[in-house]
Amino acid sequence: MSRAADRIRGHRVKAGDRRFLVGSARRLLWLKVAVVAAFCIGLAMSPRLWIGPRSFPAVPIIEGLPPIEGGTAYGLFATLFVLAAAIVVSPKPQWPIAAFLAIVGGFCLADQTRWQPWVFLYVFLLATLGLFSWDRADTAGQRSTLNIARLVIACTYIFSGLQKTNLNFIDVDFPWIVSPITGLVPASAKPLHAVAMLVPFVQVAFGIGLLTNRFRRVSLVVAVSMHVFILAMFGPFGLDWNDIVWPWTAAMAVFDVLLFADDEPYSAGDLLSPRKRPYHAVVLIVFVALPALSFVNLWDSYLSAALYSGNLTDGMIYLSDAGRAALTAPIAEHVVRSAEDTHVLNLQRWAAEDLDVFPYPETRVYRAIAKRVCGQMSDSRQLVLVVREQRMFRSRPETGYRCRDL
Repeated sequence: MSRAADRIRGHRVKAGDRRFLVGSARRLLWLKVAVVAAFCIGLAMSPRLWIGPRSFPAVPIIEGLPPIEGGTAYGLFATLFVLAAAIVVSPKPQWPIAAFLAIVGGFCLADQTRWQPWVFLYVFLLATLGLFSWDRADTAGQRSTLNIARLVIACTYIFSGLQKTNLNFIDVDFPWIVSPITGLVPASAKPLHAVAMLVPFVQVAFGIGLLTNRFRRVSLVVAVSMHVFILAMFGPFGLDWNDIVWPWTAAMAVFDVLLFADDEPYSAGDLLSPRKRPYHAVVLIVFVALPALSFVNLWDSYLSAALYSGNLTDGMIYLSDAGRAALTAPIAEHVVRSAEDTHVLNLQRWAAEDLDVFPYPETRVYRAIAKRVCGQMSDSRQLVLVVREQRMFRSRPETGYRCRDL
């Protein structure tokens, strides 16, 4: 009798496991694997951003916050990969996810340059998965978790499209992105310029379409096609540029398939209504309300899907001959002479060459970096920081800062 009962219980467990490998549960399992794998690839491709060595200064969220460096940084960085493995294999990964996010959060508090768009997206997707019960019988929780993840991805597309509705994207960024095509076929430049004017609206349209049952499939095809195109343009056979975005672009296509390539019915109301779920409300604020403020320069661009949109703030440090001579060698190697007694330290190029990522594009960050460089000057007149803020509204013209202004 006891053996028969054990067999029945075993059969039920196996049946439950099979149920957990189909439908919504299966998509959550694969989404967990995809997010963790993409996060680890991004970390592995940018080790100097997290553990050094680096010449590009760290900019903590609060001035005076102690840096994470040396053995502590190496230990925490290695722990992230151990926790990632635990997240993948654990049937109840809530605690490994919480520990992983706590370490990433500590790193990000110590340096705003680590607030990369892919880090931001992966953190929220992981938090979404970490708040799920991972109970095979929790079908309501499965639907809610998938809907929150869908909201994150769809809103990222919508705001990325809205950010591109500017002449800087149409006349500068997009022509550069498609230069591998126009370089081979110069006659394509004019029709591609017309395409540039359509891109923002197409992206907004398929982002909205992903929120619906009727247009979900066609929107999915367009979204995945966009990522294939981006990989072709930025990849080794195109611009061969900013390789940190390659795995992120590929991961987004995978997320799209996992979240939207199914017949499970949902509506925009399901995704946009928190229904007494606090975290769902937080996601609405972070991915819907706050990005709208970026258009009037009241919220950060990288937290508003503005990468390669033409709506980013640029920063340049100009130095005299004496200022250039005062720099330490690791910084000086990134300086370019532009004219007599004039040298340029391009902050975007410096970060890309030193950390394999671009700097966090906000004036406060550029000022903090320039202040660190000013510490090497014997005369404050040897350096000037020039910042140009680009937004849909309330853009600020070029502003110069001397060391005394920082």
